[in-house]
Amino acid sequence: MRYQAIVDGAGHELEIEELSPTNFRVKLGDSSFEVDLRKTHGRSYLAMVGDRAFDFSVSADGEELVIASRRGANRVTLIDQSRRRLKTLGERVITGRVELKAMMPGRVVNVLVKPGDEVTADQGVLVVEAMKMENELKAPKAGKVIEVRVSAGQAVEKGEILAVIE
Repeated sequence: MRYQAIVDGAGHELEIEELSPTNFRVKLGDSSFEVDLRKTHGRSYLAMVGDRAFDFSVSADGEELVIASRRGANRVTLIDQSRRRLKTLGERVITGRVELKAMMPGRVVNVLVKPGDEVTADQGVLVVEAMKMENELKAPKAGKVIEVRVSAGQAVEKGEILAVIE
């Protein structure tokens, strides 16, 4: 999965490839490394990179993640390819039927709407956990929820349609 990572206001290209449920290949700018990532409890994690260990916690503050470690805290915003495309649309109005799809394999943590609900643009629709992180999928436009094809706890595959908004 590719992201634009904004760390304390500075932009970085970030690519994450899941090698196994706890192992990832991470490319940040020109650096590439493998990470063994383990959730220790709550929102705390342990990352092993080579022979070095890093413990940290992650919490959400709006659209930002606050990553706190012994060295301090950093504010991180991750912008995936679909959000980049939406941002480049600028003021262009999105019309018609919109399908919300899984960007990668994961598990549905929470369904925030039901068929028939009216939603506003950027309103949370679903929460999906992938690569040990919870991601809230938001409505790209205001409209009516026509279908919700998943339920909490369900495993999903990349590209699977999760909900439909008209």
